[in-house]
Amino acid sequence: MSETAYKRVDLERVDWENQPAAESPDISALLPSESPTRVRLWLVLPLSLLLCVGQAVVTILAETYRHVYPSSTMIPVLAFGMLILLVIAVNPALRGLQMAMKWLSVPMDNLFVKLSRAELVCVFATLLVTAGISTYGLVDQLVPMMTAPWNPEWNTPQAGWDEQLLPYMNKDLYISDPAAVRVFREGLPVPRPAESAPSAEKWAFRWEVFKEVPWGVWLKPLGYWMIFIAGAYGMFYSLTQIVLGYWSGREKLIFPLAKLPEAVIPEPGEERSWVPKVFKAPGFWAGFALSFLVISWNAMVAAEWITGLSKITLGMSSWRTEQILQGSFVEGLTGGYSHPLTFLIIFTAIGIAFLLPTEISFSAWFYFLFAKFMLLVAVWLGYGRNMNDFPTDWLWMDNPISAQGAGGILLFSAVSLYRSIRQYFIYAKGKRGGERIKLMLPVIGLAVSLAVVTLWLNWNWRNYDARAAAPGDAPGYFSTMIFSMLIVGFLTLITLGLMRIVAEGGIYWFQSHASFFHSYKMLGMGKYFPSSATFIGPLIPIYQVLFLDIKTFLAPSLLNAGKMREDTRAGRGKYHLNMVVSLAVTVLVSLAFTIFLAYMEGGQQMDNWFYSQGPSGIVRQAYNAATSPPSFRATTLIWYAIGAAWTAISMLLRQTLFWFPHPIGYIMLVNPLMSRLWFSFFIGWAAKKVVVRYGGKSTYDRVRLVFIGLIMGELLAVFLWNVLSLILHFQVSGIDLNRYSS
Repeated sequence: MSETAYKRVDLERVDWENQPAAESPDISALLPSESPTRVRLWLVLPLSLLLCVGQAVVTILAETYRHVYPSSTMIPVLAFGMLILLVIAVNPALRGLQMAMKWLSVPMDNLFVKLSRAELVCVFATLLVTAGISTYGLVDQLVPMMTAPWNPEWNTPQAGWDEQLLPYMNKDLYISDPAAVRVFREGLPVPRPAESAPSAEKWAFRWEVFKEVPWGVWLKPLGYWMIFIAGAYGMFYSLTQIVLGYWSGREKLIFPLAKLPEAVIPEPGEERSWVPKVFKAPGFWAGFALSFLVISWNAMVAAEWITGLSKITLGMSSWRTEQILQGSFVEGLTGGYSHPLTFLIIFTAIGIAFLLPTEISFSAWFYFLFAKFMLLVAVWLGYGRNMNDFPTDWLWMDNPISAQGAGGILLFSAVSLYRSIRQYFIYAKGKRGGERIKLMLPVIGLAVSLAVVTLWLNWNWRNYDARAAAPGDAPGYFSTMIFSMLIVGFLTLITLGLMRIVAEGGIYWFQSHASFFHSYKMLGMGKYFPSSATFIGPLIPIYQVLFLDIKTFLAPSLLNAGKMREDTRAGRGKYHLNMVVSLAVTVLVSLAFTIFLAYMEGGQQMDNWFYSQGPSGIVRQAYNAATSPPSFRATTLIWYAIGAAWTAISMLLRQTLFWFPHPIGYIMLVNPLMSRLWFSFFIGWAAKKVVVRYGGKSTYDRVRLVFIGLIMGELLAVFLWNVLSLILHFQVSGIDLNRYSS
């Protein structure tokens, strides 16, 4: 009697589909599906455009009038809210109409076929990718910045911009007429109707503003900016197609932020069901109720619907931690503006951590605490009093922790990119002619996109005002081209590293304290490139538009969207057409609506961070960079080298020592927002450890639905209360995923 050997399931690595992680040498995900799922483009495309435009408009209005940011993380709550409405309201309604048509023998029942799994994914993918365009991802960074350098309120004789910075900036990219900038900042002098005026009068006012907006002033600079934006988006798109097959097919990453929406849409075989089976599970509703009711209570308190009672405290803020630690032997842990010690309870982060392999969730919180301990030891050794003595920021300052993370992410990204492209070439060897070219299109697209961005940056520097520039300070062609290539290479590696963090670790909220300017300062490039100070300044506003405050970074969203398409086998051609058109339309509508709103309200009355503090601060940073070239910093370079070395050692040791910590938490040391996420990841990790150790696989299957419900409850509560606040005109500050305290 023969015995069959079965591979043992490692519950520590159970993913969303309850399958053990495995190795596969195949990259078949790179190739078109043999039998793609049918997608009705005539329905999906207009629906995607309608929802993407609606999401953009609502986001801009909520930010402007309610100071809330519903699309400020990698998990856009408006997109999830609309997905849930499609699944539990629109689809059942379509099915009901189809049944009614059949019962009445009306030959139109085929028009009311409900949206399939692939069609829902195509629609949601566009919402996911375009969610940040109207805010952190593009428009709120670009539009105010275009008016900042020549703003007469900030460009005063005392500031010195006219002599040291503006001559080297490309006027074609900005609104350089001070009078035009003043109109943008103050708003158009169109008489505003009273609040009690009828709706018709208010709409007439808006139409008059729209006609008076000087659109011609914006067309030329926006046209030049769009070349850079298109090149960068092409780079993101190409990188997605290059790494997706390798990461998904060979390395078996689970893409948690892609699996999350898939968990609430109909599974294959559920065509006849009114709602997906996840909505029929009691465990899902238990988790949903917990987070939804807690967030809703806090929203009602914030809106003053409930008076005399307080919000439910979700954790412990950094100032409270400092009070507790003051005077103790670990007082050195206090302080630290960018990396404070907080204990926040974020339901979404807890749920994601529970659904991750424990090695990943463990790495996320372990390395954060390990980094804090390293700085505490430095305090004990007399190198500082607390965390305030180890500053780090977006542009210039590194501390030993962020520098290690930066070295780690650059090494990790370089290895990942090499492996993915190498796999492409290996697979292409066995192909011929058109099939090989088709397979290599993403690599060709990446090369073309990088060339566009490189040449655009070089054009930007070459188009300076030679008449106003000081003799001898003009940047040379060789210097600008080398700098352009260095910057584009750095951006490629950082982009890939952040894509990996999201794909493997489910980190949905991040910034990056690893920029090109950190490396520029660390290596003292100002000593090796003549006149570098005169063109490093003009680079900072450009860098800021897409790569500085990256809470809604487009590249990881494209990767998650691509993974969802792969899982549902939606047709490639229709998916990509739907995505590209939705991207283009969302960019155009977001730009137009934001410019219109700024002229109606006055730019200085718009969001204070995006329209005043942010752009003025960036131009001041650009001036400082242009007037003070940095020198070589050997100590920081050593920390970078240590970070790269430890990441390499971790990658090698994990091939034989399964218990060795995964390096993903280490490279996430570049993300200051881990100080807000780590405790929730710890809770999710601890919960999963207990469940899999004492309950086994069947218990995990049941409890998993509770944590999916926990995530969805918070997302739906944030969606509901943000929309209600906009409609009913009340404030719900702090009711979003972009929160920094309890």
